[in-house]
Amino acid sequence: MNLENRLKELREQHKYTQDDVACFLNISRQSVSKWELGKGYPDIDNLRRLSDLYKISLDQLITGEEKYHTQVASDSSDSNESDHKTVGDFLWRHWWLVFPVFGMLSTWFYYYYY
Repeated sequence: MNLENRLKELREQHKYTQDDVACFLNISRQSVSKWELGKGYPDIDNLRRLSDLYKISLDQLITGEEKYHTQVASDSSDSNESDHKTVGDFLWRHWWLVFPVFGMLSTWFYYYYY
């Protein structure tokens, strides 16, 4: 299914008029009409807003099918696998913390021993 038919089908499924969609997107009704007639295409910002309006993904909006599914709920047996981070992971992500810690320690040693 092409985009213009998909846009019209979704609008009619949700019982919106072209004016309703145009008002939501803050554009003219003629722009929505051009999209549905295949004389123009919405830009990426309007595609994103349309997917929000129809509560579907951009992939579903453009192609009509969901290609990539995400796992919403996980089993309790999988919860122990990668939930725990190691010290190495923490240091890899927050390496910059070494500098203020070293600065505080050197200041403490300086005032404590001198």
